[in-house]
Amino acid sequence: MQRTLLSLFISAALLAAGCTSLAPNRPVPLAETLAAHTSAGPLALAEGQVLTDNDVAFAAKLAVITDAKESLDLAYYIFADDYSSAALTQALLDATRRGVRVRLLLDYFSAYGDLDRLSWLEREGGGKLEVRLYNRPTAEIIRDAAYLTTSCADVGVAGQQCDDAKQRAIEQQFGALAAAGSDPAETTVAGSGLFLSALYGKHPQLLAYAISRGQGIDPQALAASAGKADPAQGERLMELGKLYFKARYSGGVDALSARLKLAFVRLAFAEQVNPVFATVGTYLPLARQNNAAAQRDWDYLSEFLHHKLLLADRRQLVLGGRNVEDAYHLHPGPLSAKYNFMDTDVRLRLTAPDAPLAASFDNLWQLPMNTTLAQVRRHAPNEHLANFAVFDAAQEACAKGSDTVCVDRYLARHLRPLEQRMETIARQHRENLQRFRSEYRPAIAAAPRPIDAQAAIHYLQNLPMVDGRRSYGAPLQDEAAHGKQIHGLWRSALQAVCEGAGTTREVYIHNAYFFLPANLLRDIGAALDGSRACSGVTLTMLTNSLATTDLSVVNLLAVWQMKALADHLRESAPGSSAAHLRYYEYLAQTDQRLSLHSKVMVFGDDVFIGSANADVRSLMMDSNNGVFIRNAPVFAGGYRQWLREILAAPGRVADRTADLGSERDTLLAAMDAHLDQLLARYAGERLSAEQQAKLRADVRAAAQRVYDLSRGILRGERDAAEQFNALFKAI
Repeated sequence: MQRTLLSLFISAALLAAGCTSLAPNRPVPLAETLAAHTSAGPLALAEGQVLTDNDVAFAAKLAVITDAKESLDLAYYIFADDYSSAALTQALLDATRRGVRVRLLLDYFSAYGDLDRLSWLEREGGGKLEVRLYNRPTAEIIRDAAYLTTSCADVGVAGQQCDDAKQRAIEQQFGALAAAGSDPAETTVAGSGLFLSALYGKHPQLLAYAISRGQGIDPQALAASAGKADPAQGERLMELGKLYFKARYSGGVDALSARLKLAFVRLAFAEQVNPVFATVGTYLPLARQNNAAAQRDWDYLSEFLHHKLLLADRRQLVLGGRNVEDAYHLHPGPLSAKYNFMDTDVRLRLTAPDAPLAASFDNLWQLPMNTTLAQVRRHAPNEHLANFAVFDAAQEACAKGSDTVCVDRYLARHLRPLEQRMETIARQHRENLQRFRSEYRPAIAAAPRPIDAQAAIHYLQNLPMVDGRRSYGAPLQDEAAHGKQIHGLWRSALQAVCEGAGTTREVYIHNAYFFLPANLLRDIGAALDGSRACSGVTLTMLTNSLATTDLSVVNLLAVWQMKALADHLRESAPGSSAAHLRYYEYLAQTDQRLSLHSKVMVFGDDVFIGSANADVRSLMMDSNNGVFIRNAPVFAGGYRQWLREILAAPGRVADRTADLGSERDTLLAAMDAHLDQLLARYAGERLSAEQQAKLRADVRAAAQRVYDLSRGILRGERDAAEQFNALFKAI
């Protein structure tokens, strides 16, 4: 919810869209896309099922893990510490005791706060289980972290010459690392480790201290930045606590912390320059503020690993939309948290191990942007972050930190080294596991949907790599060739349906987060206005409403993209060559809180199921994976019929097609009403009347920007398309 509400604090840049033409390039033919850009396939299918029930999907994951004989490869955005996740974690540990090798790839930004738990998991795996994190801090970000945490006292120069001296000192250290063949990710420079720990731990107070210390609030070197837990660790942590108290009351740590807190939540919203960088960049020398490579890396700081994959023995796999968390694995009940997701996974058993499929995970595992836990503890040690609550408690207990003898005694008594923290984690794991096993009872509501035995199934990925080098985003009209296999496939599949034979053909977008990137908006608009022949096709969009989504910012802005589409269609007056549009949203249920999380695209008799959302972020930022199922008419027909039943069920969904072209004032009133609800529920008295007014003005400006750029995209303006993808890629 923090991401939903506070990410709406934006300063919308109302730039005029250009009129360079976005040529209506035809997508690559579907057969060519599959032949050239899939990671594996067609897979030799022995048995396949589509899983729409949470209990069935979780049981499938546990069964695949339990059946594994040699290897288990997993990649997830979320790997939570809750009840069902404890059962899955235990299954992985049990597998290692059978001799199975386990590789677990997680997203750095999502998983860093669980660093201690992941270290415990590796320890319990006894050398058979390894964890890596995706999208580690780049050399440019580490360099900026070093600049920000180096003080004038560190370089022995004060006044106007300090910045130049700090730059020289930092470059000398990085030069020495390069000369020695060392990776910056293997060490800390100045207080870079403290800065990175606070950054990825999303801890504004600790980050503010790290920066303030670099501005010379305290001249002492920060000895606690080194990463290992050794006998001197307690003394170094105590020193950090005292330095923090001094910095807090002699400098601007609290004010900077407030700015950083806002920057963290704005990180979820799109801006050309990462908002955290915009906040901390003012403390950097001008050359670093204007460094294009650094700005690019900050802009893609939150490029997530969004894969959902479990592969056993190179021949059994489960993939789709579900992360490892209770919200995806349980039905509503006492063990559920805020909501439960409606999601879709696929379980496949192959006739034999599939070498290309295994190689696709090997390539993902070995990406140079990944890092081991040992490396993380060297470049971003978390001892300070893990003990920060103790510093605050010492402050309260010891006269705001001024009683240093009291502080020393308090910290010596309460600081916890890694081994102690891991014991707490082990105890929590046992408690969660016991409660799950004793209290949760599956309530299976939907049987798996079998996939036709003769189906041709292709495995696809979105990865930020082209010819062995990292890429950033995706150029217009050339997605698949730049690592975005999934979106290239979607464009080709949509065109194939439009060109297909037959009188009635259907496309369904059954997707949780519907905020189309420029290329898909352009393609869908062309199919609906008839500028690309698509007669006889019905395009049905089924997504969350504001009442069911867990990410309101998407819906608040997407409604303006849909208004732009509706206005475009009204003006273009589509003829007989155009596809027909239907738009539906899920309704809140009175007895349970359910939210759609599926990522399914139905193109006639072809079906895509995976982790990619129908939004800008999935194209421009995150990794994703999924399968494209062809030659399975029974399954595809059954899935289409299931969707029709959902659309027809009373009180389940609402047909919003006629509302897409609502008047601007009507949409603004609805948006303001929803913002009032969010403010009342989550902000309370924390925002002044002036701040709330600024919030509403900023949201209105963003909505207008979405509308204007979307209209430009639908008219074929390349500049509008590029600006839209760049501005809104982080939502």
